[in-house]
This record gives sequence, structure tokens and C-alpha cells, in this order.
Amino acid sequence: MPKTLHGLQVVVTRPAHQSEAFRQQLEQAGAQALCIPVIEVRASDQPQAAQAILASLASYDAALFISANAVTFGLAALDDVQQQVLQRLTLGAIGKKTAKALQERGFNPQWVPAQGFTSEDFLAMPEVQQLAGKRILIFRGEGGRELLADGLRQRGAVVDYVDVYQRICPKHDAGQLKQHHERQQLDIIAITSSEGLLNLLTLLDNPDWIKTVPLLVGSQRMLVTARQAGFTGLIVIADNPGDEAMLQALNQWAQESHDDRQNSTRS
Repeated sequence: MPKTLHGLQVVVTRPAHQSEAFRQQLEQAGAQALCIPVIEVRASDQPQAAQAILASLASYDAALFISANAVTFGLAALDDVQQQVLQRLTLGAIGKKTAKALQERGFNPQWVPAQGFTSEDFLAMPEVQQLAGKRILIFRGEGGRELLADGLRQRGAVVDYVDVYQRICPKHDAGQLKQHHERQQLDIIAITSSEGLLNLLTLLDNPDWIKTVPLLVGSQRMLVTARQAGFTGLIVIADNPGDEAMLQALNQWAQESHDDRQNSTRS
């Protein structure tokens, strides 16, 4: 692979169990990756509540999975009989990454947005416009947005949630970020969720210096969150928070920065 990111210092903030592929891609492109997880994902600490809902899985017409984490923790919560029941339901995935996670485990999602990865993209699909009388179960993390369920209910569906995982702010020292910043070894921070961005500020006790460091974010919504949180530096926006889109946006930014430096040198 060409060393398109040679010498670039990139902070990777994905949860630890999801960061390895992106780290490898960065290093293959010549960058130096500093992994500092700003979200920890773990199973729900209220499994009895989930099991009470899953016991009636056969009464639903469709099951939707919010994320790849919802797939991982949701399927882990099902016994063999429930997994067979799930196979008979109409399955939906909020984005192609989530759909791939289902497919890798032997499930075939029928409702997947052709483009995008948000609840808004899912609700725009023709297949989910008329849902009168349909019972839908949404596998998600604790405290997710209500937009998806509200939209489905407006189309006539009866919607329930099953919370199968939780996202928490990890308890570790992110002080090494300040050290890298002081040594001018901090070029850009990759952020893949608004929650992660706010957790980063919590871990650092909301310092002003971090708000001038360039950010690579995975959506327009994350840009808005960053500006509202006081980030004033350059923000690069990827098409989505997936590894490929983030790497593509980073490569484009690095190339444009290189071209700007060369033009400045000639002039």
C-alpha cells in the first residue's frame, strides 16, 4: 500500500474491540496510530429485562438491529430456539456495516438502506412506509435515540425495544494526549460518534487546548456536536464513520495539505 499518510499522527478513539482494523489500515498507509478508546461497550447489566422481552420473540413480525454492537450482543442474548425464531422474522439493519454483521452470523437482513447508516435513512425506505399492525422489535444499546421507533409508530407499527448493550465512558488516563500535543505529535483525532467526542472531553476534564486540534468525524451531526462543544479547529468530514470512509477522507485531507504546502513553497 502506498504510504499516503507517511508521518501523520492519528488518534483512534473507537472502542478497543473495534479499533484494530482501522489502526492497521492507518499504519499500512504510513501513519502512526495512537489508540485511546473513548467508549467502552459491554453487555447490558439488566439481562433479566432483555430476557423478558425476548421470551415473546415469536410474536413479532420484524426485528431491527441498530448497530453491529446490537448484532453482537443481541445474538449472544438469544438461545438456540430464539435464534431459529429470529430467522423467520423480517430483519432490518441500520446501515450496511450492521447488515454485514448479521450476514456473517448466518442471518439475511431484508430491510437495509441502499445509502446511509442513520435512522433517517432507514425510515426513508419504501419497504417501511406502510406498517399497520406490524409488531417490530428493535435491538439497541441503552439510551438510544427515539427517532426510529417514533417514525415506525407513525406508520402504524407496534414497536418495542430490547436493550442488549451499554456504552460507558471508560476510566483511564488520557493524559498522554497532552504529552503528544506538547511534542507536536498530534495531527488529527478520529471521532466516530458524538457520544465519543463528548466522552473525550470528559476524560481530559474539558481542556481548551484539545479544541484546536483537527478532527476527523464520521457525519455532519458529529460536526455540529463538535462546534457546539467549542471545537474551533479544522474538521474533516467523512461520508460515514466506517473504516473505509474515514480512511478515504483522511487521505484526501492529507493530499490537499501536501499540495497546499508545495504551492506555498513555490510561491
